[in-house]
Amino acid sequence: MIYVFGILLIISFIRQKDQLLKIKKNLILFMVLSLGGIGLGIVHMVSPHIPTIAFVLEKYLK
Repeated sequence: MIYVFGILLIISFIRQKDQLLKIKKNLILFMVLSLGGIGLGIVHMVSPHIPTIAFVLEKYLK
């Protein structure tokens, strides 16, 4: 699944590269969110039985 995410990330960068390179704030946001998504994917691959963020939030907000 992380490979699919990586491929879609590359495709979206290629399609939106003019807009991303024109405004540096968009590029930085794209990179931060991309690295966050890849990081969460790696954490899930290493240990798939870690509770999800939604589960943890639901547990502590009750």
